Amino acid sequence: FSSPGVLVLLWNLWFHTPIAAARINVALSGTAIQSSTINGGLAERSIDGNNDPQWEHNSCSITALQAKAWWRLELPGVYRVSEIEVTNRNANRWRLNNVEILIGDSLSNNGNDNPRCAIINDDPGCLTQIVKCWGMAGRFINFYQSSDAPEYLQLCEVKVYGVASRINVALSGTAIQSTTDWGGLAERSIDGNSDPDFEHYTCSITAKQAKPWWRLELPGVYRVSEIVVTNRNIGRSMLNNVEILIGDSLSNNGNDNPRCAIINDDPGCLTQTVKCWGMEGRFINFYRSSHEIEYLQLCEVKVYGGRDPVHHYMIIKGGLVYQYHCW
Repeated sequence: FSSPGVLVLLWNLWFHTPIAAARINVALSGTAIQSSTINGGLAERSIDGNNDPQWEHNSCSITALQAKAWWRLELPGVYRVSEIEVTNRNANRWRLNNVEILIGDSLSNNGNDNPRCAIINDDPGCLTQIVKCWGMAGRFINFYQSSDAPEYLQLCEVKVYGVASRINVALSGTAIQSTTDWGGLAERSIDGNSDPDFEHYTCSITAKQAKPWWRLELPGVYRVSEIVVTNRNIGRSMLNNVEILIGDSLSNNGNDNPRCAIINDDPGCLTQTVKCWGMEGRFINFYRSSHEIEYLQLCEVKVYGGRDPVHHYMIIKGGLVYQYHCW
């Protein structure tokens, strides 16, 4: 294996494999919040990379004494979580008992309605324990004390290992719409929350008008494989005959771009998936092209796809130049 080209190839194969990525603590790239805070025990202390279980060293988080206390980690995207490493405090260790670990994409009930990976307890044999989650996918990881009995929830470190799943690139975009009614701002439909109840402030809606539109601007040009759309749970006909358009033009507010599909409410479910088969664009519009006066409402839009690789070059000894790719 003396050839520089072979060495570069092997290095790149290793670096981009899920095996290498799986041991990265992705919690370090996330953000943490909790139901309440006492004595300066901020939620982010538990993702600072410091396993110190000593409270006086300012490395642990703690909620106030309350019923149904929770701590939540938001990851930078959707991950398939293989395992979670949890470090308890070295005092009052029972506070970790019967805490649920939940993983999913929903913020319903502050994320505490997501599927459960495990229920944990303090391990008398060690302060740090590993919980297997076997590839459960989600953006939010909650630690939840579901009991009605008032209790503190304390954590000294949470490490999360896994690999990126399909990334919802809409979360990195910005949204606007032709008009806004009832406070239904465009950005509500890319907040990561698929709750279809308008009263929970998770859905967007235009005013009643001819040719309403909603537009997502992505951070670059993407090849869009599919779009997942969640309708509101009432007034569902407002999604009927809406065009999904993808392209790079802002002509007619982006509504002259090529069409991926025309959608309608699906009576069988509120969320449906539309295939766009790699159509390219920076702008994704939902457009009701009819002159009929109507609202346009959306509760969540998730966009999955990829970008063309950026080509980089590295010079190896001997004057040989090898190309590698980063996505």
